[in-house]
Amino acid sequence: MTQMTAWINGEFLPFSAVSLSLADSGIVHGDAVTEMLRTFGHKPFRISDHLDRFRHSLNESLLKCAYSDEDLESVINEVISRSTVESDVSQDLGIILFATSGPNVTYLGKGGDHLPTVCVHSFPLHFSLWRNCLEFGQSLIVSKQPAIPADSFDPTIKSRSRMHWRIADREVKQSHPSATAVFADSSENVTETSSGNLFAVIGEEVITPPDSTVLNGISRQVVIELAEQLGYRVKKELLSVQQASEATEIWISSTPYCLLPVTSFNDQPVGDGQPGPLFHQLLHAWSQSVGIDIQEQILSSP
Repeated sequence: MTQMTAWINGEFLPFSAVSLSLADSGIVHGDAVTEMLRTFGHKPFRISDHLDRFRHSLNESLLKCAYSDEDLESVINEVISRSTVESDVSQDLGIILFATSGPNVTYLGKGGDHLPTVCVHSFPLHFSLWRNCLEFGQSLIVSKQPAIPADSFDPTIKSRSRMHWRIADREVKQSHPSATAVFADSSENVTETSSGNLFAVIGEEVITPPDSTVLNGISRQVVIELAEQLGYRVKKELLSVQQASEATEIWISSTPYCLLPVTSFNDQPVGDGQPGPLFHQLLHAWSQSVGIDIQEQILSSP
């Protein structure tokens, strides 16, 4: 039987037994920061990098967390060890870590316990969700919903407030049901998608938007490292919608699927409309580094 485990405020529980108060600020205000990491062979990937970013999000959001990085790493490993899946180890898990500011004072008043909520939980990665996109490519459409300006909300904070992303995806899917939204800023520079970071191959260079304009994804860091190891020059700079439309390859990086090819951008084919050679090189290199054939894991998923 599949059994996913959670830990909330110091207590381990089955996933199905965990509840969050309706008065919690994470629900009332979306006042929460989060991380998602994954396993390869049930071993957590880049856990230190994820905890560093989690701590950054906490600090920039002025949220408190009573648990140290060492505490949280221990909890994450214990959640993984307590979680079981019906299939073999190649199934792999997603792990969510989040913290809220705790109960909403307006609902409960000043008395009582108002400690922050901290939770870690697991779930099986459903690779079939990305199988078609991995094999044939993702379609991206620039949303009419603009990116939130960086001077309004720091994009380097990984928060639970995703309403602008959800609106963008719903808007795009009204006319392009199989597409995903990509944001552009007020100057028509591409930023990121609702699920991950963007890369474009322009000439001999790999371009990804600057750190200050997007969430600095852990998978993004991996792609940059692997591309440089393969001898490609990676630049973090503004990428206009027009430049992206002329790219020979575009990819999206994100924790659950690692890297997906984009074969259509704003209704125009990217390159020859097929996943490109550098994409395949990168995914192969990533697979070798973790000892799991990522493409096979996704394509063979039930």
